[in-house]
Amino acid sequence: MATGTATGNGLIEHLIAAQLSSDMSDPRHPSSEEQPSLEKLGGRISKARRAAGLEPSAAGADGMADGMAGAGLGAAWRISIEIVVALVVCTAIGWALDYWFGTKPWLMLLFLFLGGAAGINNAVRTALRMDAQAAEEMQRKSRAAVKARTEAAPGKRAEPGKGDRRDG
Repeated sequence: MATGTATGNGLIEHLIAAQLSSDMSDPRHPSSEEQPSLEKLGGRISKARRAAGLEPSAAGADGMADGMAGAGLGAAWRISIEIVVALVVCTAIGWALDYWFGTKPWLMLLFLFLGGAAGINNAVRTALRMDAQAAEEMQRKSRAAVKARTEAAPGKRAEPGKGDRRDG
């Protein structure tokens, strides 16, 4: 039994040593003195991300769209959880009242429908509030963009944007 374990461990050690020696003989693998520092590596990665348009500063609107998608997903989860919680809590209250008064299943069914109505009402209110916040944010950005254009060229009409198809 000890022989099998020793043989198994020896096999694993042999495989690890073979892997390490093959990594060291790999011509693409730089030696320890040629390895760049983490700062240089971070700089190269950042440069490559900017070149590919993945850096938020270079992407601009794309990074904003990704953030908005994440916020939208979070809001969807919040709304769905609010509906489910309202249904569960109201149904539990109805069940408890049915148990207490001996009116099974009528109060549970009544509170189930009341919970559904409350959940939908909360979802609609949350969605309307989020819509108002998004509209306010868009107006604020629009005003900031107009202000930036007018400050860039005071007294002159703002130049059309790049790729804009308007004349003069």
